[in-house]
Amino acid sequence: MKIGCVILAGGKSSRMGKDKALLEINGKNFIKQLTEELDWFGEKLIARGNNSEIQEVSWPVMPDVYQERGPIGGLHAALSLCESDALFCVSCDMPLIQSPLAKSLCDSMDEACDAVVAKAEDGRIHPLCAVYRKEAAAVFEEQILSGNNRIMSALDKMRVKYITIDFERGAQQLFNVNTPEEYLEIRKP
Repeated sequence: MKIGCVILAGGKSSRMGKDKALLEINGKNFIKQLTEELDWFGEKLIARGNNSEIQEVSWPVMPDVYQERGPIGGLHAALSLCESDALFCVSCDMPLIQSPLAKSLCDSMDEACDAVVAKAEDGRIHPLCAVYRKEAAAVFEEQILSGNNRIMSALDKMRVKYITIDFERGAQQLFNVNTPEEYLEIRKP
């Protein structure tokens, strides 16, 4: 199975107040950090609802088919247009994701499931750190057309394998940055 990668970087960042993809950690913006870490994938895409390019990144940027739908819109567009059988998906506000975690999720994808989704030890599901089969685009489109933009609702209609990521396997990588307070937290030494 050929698995590519998509970074979702099209959100409004309303709680943060500025484009999260361009926030910095370790001297690089979040999107640059992720593209460098995940550059080993064959097919590489950035889903950016507003289709604006990011200067330092060479990955192709694709607009959403259905505008203003949030992450589900980016996932739908990427899966609809990709050439891969499946895509590893990560949100740009999860800049700590590392290759071994992505590889582990990709290695867990098989014919018996439509999605492999990271799950924290506390039970929290992370649908924006997951692998989705190309055919999942139809489920996401159905959700969008019904007016329900929740990815969690779409998961209820798929065969999902949840992979628990404990501390040893890198649970801290699942930290996502949505607010200025969380940004300060992630930048602490």
